[in-house]
Amino acid sequence: TLRPAHACLLLALAWLPPPRTAAAGPEQDSLALEGRFIRHVTIVAHSIFDPLPPHARGLYGFANRIHIVTRPSTVRSALVFREGGPWSEARRAESERHLRALTFVLPDSVSAFPVGADSVDVRVVTHDNWTTSPEFSIESGGGQRFGSFAFVERNFLGLGTALSLSYRSDVTGISRVARVEDGEIFGSHWRGRAWFGNNQGGDTQGATLALPFWADDAPRSALANWSLDRFDEQLFAGGQEVASLPARLEHADAALGVGYRTEGGAILRWIGSFELRDRVLGASVLQPGAPAGFAGPSETRLVRRLTGEMQLSRPDFRVVRAVEQMDRDEDLDLGPAIALKAGFAPRLFGSTDDEGYVRARMALGCSAGRLGFGTLEAGAESRLRPSPVEEVGDVTARWVQQPRRDVAAVAGVYGIAGRRTTRDFQVTLGGINGLRAYPVHELTGTQAWRGNAELRWVAVRNCLQLVSVGGAAFWDTGRTWGLGAGHEPWHHDAGFGLRISLPHSALNAVARFDVAWPVLTQGRDRRGPAYSFGSGQAF
Repeated sequence: TLRPAHACLLLALAWLPPPRTAAAGPEQDSLALEGRFIRHVTIVAHSIFDPLPPHARGLYGFANRIHIVTRPSTVRSALVFREGGPWSEARRAESERHLRALTFVLPDSVSAFPVGADSVDVRVVTHDNWTTSPEFSIESGGGQRFGSFAFVERNFLGLGTALSLSYRSDVTGISRVARVEDGEIFGSHWRGRAWFGNNQGGDTQGATLALPFWADDAPRSALANWSLDRFDEQLFAGGQEVASLPARLEHADAALGVGYRTEGGAILRWIGSFELRDRVLGASVLQPGAPAGFAGPSETRLVRRLTGEMQLSRPDFRVVRAVEQMDRDEDLDLGPAIALKAGFAPRLFGSTDDEGYVRARMALGCSAGRLGFGTLEAGAESRLRPSPVEEVGDVTARWVQQPRRDVAAVAGVYGIAGRRTTRDFQVTLGGINGLRAYPVHELTGTQAWRGNAELRWVAVRNCLQLVSVGGAAFWDTGRTWGLGAGHEPWHHDAGFGLRISLPHSALNAVARFDVAWPVLTQGRDRRGPAYSFGSGQAF
């Protein structure tokens, strides 16, 4: 059993500075230029296929001609160094991570060249990805079929602006949403997002304007956002809808933050905010057999609170491949992080009651060399009125081992639990979310555990510069407890799947076709396999 003292010891060990290792090759050259002033930054942005492959040059050339190359200003806004500032290896690596996170470009190189005795010129070379793509998912099992489709342009006119239209049909109804998002407004670090749409029994709309901590040592942040969702909430038990109620959720935030890097390399940030969390629930409409806990009259709860948050982290990034993506480098942070947040919502501000709020989150990572690496994230939050209500805690743990470059064995565990929550709080397991042989909302409750193990491999990489193909074999298990869970046992399934990746597409996911069978599950009669086809990994 992990006792609090043991957890504190683990955190203390994690905060020890990592051992220093001697750099070699290009990194050694970069370190030799550490601290020099950056005289000039040159951006070289290549199209999708540059140089053109020797086969089918006409086809690949046509793709280049109809594609708008990312503008140098868009690439420049992702960099964390500027002309006139100091050059450092840490900022070079961070800039590469930012470019990879954009998905519509890939950094070929970020290099510094000495000029005179105290300056450098920096050359940034990138390749574009294809940015217009569909995203989809289809699930079939237990006599049900659900799916979603989205059409996305991630780099409109080369400006880094994303436009999307999405359609989703599932057991809760049909929803349609349009969204626009700009990660670098007018070439700055400000980000904006707006969306609107309709869903079962209502609509959704909102907007966000934010200046995030755009670099590890960024000194400040700001946030303003508002969202309104109106919908019919469905509650499930035994895999069937047994209750519904109208819901209206309105959220708004205004926040300012300051941060800095300590001499020991840790990043400390403080964020103050005003939060609006208004929730209106209508009277429940119950079906025969619905749990009594799903019943309730109309209720309104208004929360307007002031909060303060402290974030402390020590980033330790590693570059991996063939874990979540088949063709791209992936950035994984194994460094420790902790965030503590507290607030108070007084009636004076319009809140329904005087109440407090607390939240804590932590993350840890570790590497065991050839044995692989793992991550652990956990968190808990609660309102205080004055005794705790709406207590929710969750934990996610993963371990990855790669016996070969194109093979990854991934095991993950996810748990969540709620106590004294509102009647619309429900955890679900089933379908494409990680219990793949069972219908959506097969398992419901207020507490859940889910485990997944998957062996992934890449069979053919970057064939004709168009497609990579791989496969997977997996095992899923899960169970729920609490209101709406009944007496369902642990559910298990096993299966295999096909994995397809488009190396030059900005669709930052792997398309998959899975076939899964229930195994070792007592109780219900299960017939035939369940199929799922989607553009993203299950976990």
